[in-house]
Amino acid sequence: MNVQVIVKVDGREVADVRETVSTEDALEFERHTEQVKDRVGRVVLEVGFQKTSEQLRRPCCCGRPMRNQGKRVVTVTSQSGPVAYERTRYRCRTCGAWQTPLDAVICCGKHRITRLLARNICQLATLEHFTRLEQLMLDQHGVQVGHDPMLNLVHDVGDAADQKRLADVEFWNSQAPQQRTWPAAEVTPQRVYVSCDGIMYCTNQSEPDPQNPEENRLIWKQMRVGCVYWQDENDQWHKRVTWGQDEDFQTFGASLYRLACRCGYREAEEKIYAADGADWCWSIHQRYFADAHGVLDWYHASEHVWTCAKAVHSQHAQVTAWADQALAHLRESGGVGLLNWLLDEVKRRRGRPREAIQKLINYVQPKLDRTDYAVYRDQDWQIGTGMIESTAKQLVGLRLKGPGMHWSIRGATAMTALRAQDLNENWHNFWKNLTLAT
Repeated sequence: MNVQVIVKVDGREVADVRETVSTEDALEFERHTEQVKDRVGRVVLEVGFQKTSEQLRRPCCCGRPMRNQGKRVVTVTSQSGPVAYERTRYRCRTCGAWQTPLDAVICCGKHRITRLLARNICQLATLEHFTRLEQLMLDQHGVQVGHDPMLNLVHDVGDAADQKRLADVEFWNSQAPQQRTWPAAEVTPQRVYVSCDGIMYCTNQSEPDPQNPEENRLIWKQMRVGCVYWQDENDQWHKRVTWGQDEDFQTFGASLYRLACRCGYREAEEKIYAADGADWCWSIHQRYFADAHGVLDWYHASEHVWTCAKAVHSQHAQVTAWADQALAHLRESGGVGLLNWLLDEVKRRRGRPREAIQKLINYVQPKLDRTDYAVYRDQDWQIGTGMIESTAKQLVGLRLKGPGMHWSIRGATAMTALRAQDLNENWHNFWKNLTLAT
């Protein structure tokens, strides 16, 4: 089958695309059809880029128009394949800075990749390992982009997302408390939950192995994950997430608080802060969410009870009976009821069982105001932190903790920042407003 496509732009013929397409094999037939589309696409892009160049004004720098330094041809990789175009370069008469305005419009930052293709590369990178990404781009889009250019692109775009988050918090913290502006609420749920947790991932950094001094081992680091979630009028759950790594918990906490404000936290009638027993999580609660009811994750508390039960008794039946009795007190009378029961139990024990019960007492006693589970159930509140645990898996675990994966700190943060844009249903808006240095 002979295919001919005459391409006209504004009534003027700019190309005559001809292709012989075989129809014997359906797969090859469709592949050849895509090649025809790509050839047409490259022609349209070349003409379109030239028209865009003609519409751009001479840039200014240091208060003066920049000097025209002539035109040069550059080739970029687009969704339709490589496209060459001619663009004008300018240089500042005062400071010597260079600008190529057309590159800033067409390319994704300093990368010789168009914005649409860059968006597709980054989206696929949030799902697939970099070792497969080059072949997948070729198979799915028919575009050849090298491993290193894609890696650098993802790092730069993810950096931009993370820097935007940090700059937002830095500006907010720099303002006097009485002058701060609160993020506008995008939704107004009656009840809103806030939660945070940490998840470990493997870095490409190493340290001496204590068990084998002559060998090194890879270092694991924690990524902080925050989540704000609520139900709408149809009882459907929604959530928004944030992330953090090297900054202290206060910076992460401010980021989580501003996210909560956008999710209607300040306007909500019921505010619940749920977390496990990590001290830094409750430091964030005290500093940023003190007006929210604190709820200690039921399953985290239960694990401590079961650990104690296994130290008190050795027989399975006795372990189960002791744990069930302790959890019944916790369920019906909260931490106060469990603590009173444990104080009686510890008097009757000696040795290892006594030490285990005392350890559980030390765990429960500081958390009494977060363990009134009977009241929480009456209010129909969530008493588990399954939402933040699933968020940590979605945001970090699924992409950063694959078999054999280890990451640079920058790469892990950039990838997490990009995945957060998708989970927050902000992917297209993020790319619409993305600006990278050229």
